[in-house]
Amino acid sequence: MTVALIDDQLLGAVLRGSTPRALRRSDFATTGYWYVRLCQAVLAAADRRGVLSGPFADLPEGLRSRAIAAALELPEEIDLLSLRHLAPDIGRLRPRHALNILGMEALAAAIRLQAEVVLSTSSPRLEAALAAEQCGCRILG
Repeated sequence: MTVALIDDQLLGAVLRGSTPRALRRSDFATTGYWYVRLCQAVLAAADRRGVLSGPFADLPEGLRSRAIAAALELPEEIDLLSLRHLAPDIGRLRPRHALNILGMEALAAAIRLQAEVVLSTSSPRLEAALAAEQCGCRILG
């Protein structure tokens, strides 16, 4: 089965039970930074609505509680690589790519997992780095 390395918006969709049709036959992984951004947004959903928090806030109470619980205790079937494993890869990749740490983690994880990166919105620098490293990338949005 194909591993899809999904960004924070797509991770939120999966955790809310709204997995995009194009990803239904994939195993999922995400990065630590994408997961952190989603957790921050979900926990701040009552204070402000944004791209990540709004879809959680819009759910009926029972579904919202389950989705938030899934976000706060990431299901085991969604892989999340430790920086313990990715840091050396990031160090080796850094001289070749002008990415921020979020992009570097995604690039290193994609290589390590041999995953296709699936983004909710275009990220030209990350897409170029993925292409240079012969990693697949797709935009669902």
